[in-house]
Amino acid sequence: MSRAAIPPALAFVTLGCPKNQVDSENMLGLLVRDGFRTVGDPGDADVAVVNTCAFLQSAVKESRAAIAEVAALKARGKLRGLIVTGCLAQRAGEGLLADFPAVDAVLGTGQWRDVVQVARRVLEGDATRTAVTASPGGALDPDTPRALSTPRHLAYLKISEGCDHRCTFCIIPHLRGDQRSRPVAEVVAEARRLASHGVREINLIGQDTTGYGTDLPGRPTLADLLEALDEVETLRWIRVQYTYPRLWSDRLIEVWARAKRVVPYVDMPLQHIAQDMLRTMARAMTETQTRELVQRIKRGIPGVAFRTNFIVGFPGETEEHFETLERYVAEEGFDHVVVFDYEREPETPSHSMTGQVPVRKRKHRRARLLARQQQLSRERLARRVGERIEVMIDGEAGRGQWAARTAGQACEVDSGVVVEGDGLTPGECVPVRVIGASAYDLFARVEPAETHGLKVLGG
Repeated sequence: MSRAAIPPALAFVTLGCPKNQVDSENMLGLLVRDGFRTVGDPGDADVAVVNTCAFLQSAVKESRAAIAEVAALKARGKLRGLIVTGCLAQRAGEGLLADFPAVDAVLGTGQWRDVVQVARRVLEGDATRTAVTASPGGALDPDTPRALSTPRHLAYLKISEGCDHRCTFCIIPHLRGDQRSRPVAEVVAEARRLASHGVREINLIGQDTTGYGTDLPGRPTLADLLEALDEVETLRWIRVQYTYPRLWSDRLIEVWARAKRVVPYVDMPLQHIAQDMLRTMARAMTETQTRELVQRIKRGIPGVAFRTNFIVGFPGETEEHFETLERYVAEEGFDHVVVFDYEREPETPSHSMTGQVPVRKRKHRRARLLARQQQLSRERLARRVGERIEVMIDGEAGRGQWAARTAGQACEVDSGVVVEGDGLTPGECVPVRVIGASAYDLFARVEPAETHGLKVLGG
């Protein structure tokens, strides 16, 4: 084959959350359909795409470092084109062209479909450098080919894009726009396609999944969507991520509890519990309402695992506010807790608030809360030793062990179960006996399925 006939090589670097990962999968699908071939190393590519994150200053720093690393490859003649997409592209725009001379194009979150045209233009030698960030958004097109980057048995399914809430610390609406939901039938059709290709667990994602449908005709709800998805028989687990407290309803709890495939797992960032902090953050929920909602969910969904996020060191947070949060974490007993020390984002109202907490104190509070949660998690998991549970196998972990998860653990973001066993298959659900525990992980051994028939002795 002549060099001219070899398809151009493409490399993707994806940073940030699963929503960004889905955007990369859609852009990758478009590029592969157009004739590009994929390579894992940007140094082996003709064109590299860096799909960035920027919801915090720490994420901005990581994204800029990734761009610089790929730009250095281009400077050494290792690749011909460099395209920057995603949230940092939306946030910084033309500034990235000035900061990184090796970048050929910057495409904001709503311009993801343009990646093929831009990549082809770069390969043709067009030296025009562009930055387009007119309309924030993300990949929601049902007709776009999608190249899955997750393990074969698992996929993310984006049900909406953007957010209508205006929390005072958050830049997401600026980066992704307002809430836009996909119709129920469209989401179910994609779930069926994924299941037909061997996917056994789908993770529903969006900036605010409980806000699903508020922008659609007839205003279908997340409960309606879950009822429809529960009929996709070849799926084993349906997991919902990124719920927002204010829009939970009793009906949603009821549907969640009785569904056959929706796992008893709730991901709901609470951000704080002290009343003053919730008001200053513009969370639209009081401390009392938040506490009551968590209790209603725990009562209504048997065996539910609860994942949440908190922000410490927010402007105005006193030691008393922090101690209220610390006590709440101990009293409520969350399964998975993520703690952020507050980062000042220039585009948000909290940036100019009085009462900014010193950085050192923010970090100290984060470390203190995480240490408390680690202790609580260790004690909780130790009580599970001896239990018989079901896990989904994710893949080999080496030395005859397998990486696995319970229904109460999400892939990549939560802890897991290390399983001893032979001949297992990713995506398979198997019964195991818990034989050990650490602060965050369980250790288990495959156990034969229980049988209830008569045991016949003799001949």
